Amino acid sequence: MTSAIPFCSCMQTPERESHTQDLHKTVDRAYITALLLTASAERAEAAILEGHRVTDLDSTPGEALLGQAVNAAIKVQSETSEQPLEDLERASSMLPFELRRVLHLQPALRQCFVLRFLMGLPREVCARLLRLEIRQVDERARTALLELPTIQRNGTY
Repeated sequence: MTSAIPFCSCMQTPERESHTQDLHKTVDRAYITALLLTASAERAEAAILEGHRVTDLDSTPGEALLGQAVNAAIKVQSETSEQPLEDLERASSMLPFELRRVLHLQPALRQCFVLRFLMGLPREVCARLLRLEIRQVDERARTALLELPTIQRNGTY
């Protein structure tokens, strides 16, 4: 007696499986980046959805989704003035311990730090994305580096 071949295994070629895994990794990276930029799970999700809306994942690489999600997260963050404590606590609970303190940086410092050091974007790209001068990106990223060690576990200085 032969066993049935699962339907999924017939449809999933090794190349497609690799593409799917890469896409999942990119979406995870995009979500964490958006979460760090916005400090809000809801706004991070909205950024991912907006990134997906403007990106054709069948014809463009997953990195395009990451770029569009970052653009959307920056736009959403710049439109938001007040950060509810519940949003910050929920976002913090979704991140690895090592990244939680980043959420407690001031938004302007956090954006520069995330883009420059965590994503590894060049200063010029960060400046263009954030509509800042390169000097401002450097100053804010440096200030974030100096402030991070002073942030206590509960997010206070």
